Amino acid sequence: MRKLVLDIQNLTTRFESAEGIANALDSLSLEIYEGEVVGLVGESGSGKSMTGYSIMGLVEHPGSIVGGSIHYRGQDLRLLGPEQIRSLRGDRIAMIFQDPMMSLNPVLRVDTQLVETLKAHRSIQKKEALQRAIELLQAMGIPSPEIRLRQYPHELSGGMRQRIAIAIALLLEPDLIIADEPTTALDVTIQAQIIHEFQTLIEDRGTSVLWITHDLAVASTMADRLAIMYAGQIVEQGPAEDILARPMHPYTQGLLRSIPSRNIRGKPLQQIPGSAPSLTRLPSGCAFAPRCDQATPLCELTPPLKQITAIRSARCHHPREIDA
Repeated sequence: MRKLVLDIQNLTTRFESAEGIANALDSLSLEIYEGEVVGLVGESGSGKSMTGYSIMGLVEHPGSIVGGSIHYRGQDLRLLGPEQIRSLRGDRIAMIFQDPMMSLNPVLRVDTQLVETLKAHRSIQKKEALQRAIELLQAMGIPSPEIRLRQYPHELSGGMRQRIAIAIALLLEPDLIIADEPTTALDVTIQAQIIHEFQTLIEDRGTSVLWITHDLAVASTMADRLAIMYAGQIVEQGPAEDILARPMHPYTQGLLRSIPSRNIRGKPLQQIPGSAPSLTRLPSGCAFAPRCDQATPLCELTPPLKQITAIRSARCHHPREIDA
């Protein structure tokens, strides 16, 4: 039986502003097991990245975690002191940011950043650390890694910086990787290389991954299970293959209809009408109702996240299986 690596229960992350209070995460619950890839999918502003920041303890003022728990292998991360959480970051839990400059120090050469990361958590000689860095950069598809190691981040392209940021996250072979849109800035060939490297790590070490993306097509190549987010809440969850074949929530159905496929070649894509609501001015009841073509008066009441089948749940008053 697989062990539970990450267990988030009723997590609420709140921001206060002149416009009001916004729950970036609203009673979010999510579990990730050993060797499992969970795809967290949704539009911009749905709360995907904030989930990663909350796990890593990186929520800054005016934001704060006001409720819930985050357990890593049974240990509540919210109860750890700064030094304890810092010792876990990078070593046992790593995060790949969408913007690589959030991970890379602009005044340090690439080799310094890789070697110091290794030496901070491992007893290792500099020569051995450099060799490990070269091997990992090669695996990331970086040409002439010996030269790249002697460069500063500003001397590299955006795609190259992202690959190096991914290499730093993989360097210590963590138990859990939070990957926030890790391949968005990369071309298709390099994207495939990175995905292959993740899959190898998962197979060899049983690494768990929270794969954050707006792209269901990308998530479908990686994820064992999908969690669909909207307005700070998970609105549908279940095995990836099952959700992609039979989406239940109207939002998930809309996301799938907006993906190009062979079945609709030559036809216009069906976009979800409107835009995501402001978190300080959420509609009453179901947050998705104003954009939903299946809404009824019942949707003026807030829907709970209901267990629809043994393996599927949806936050909808009218969940319906529709073949994708």
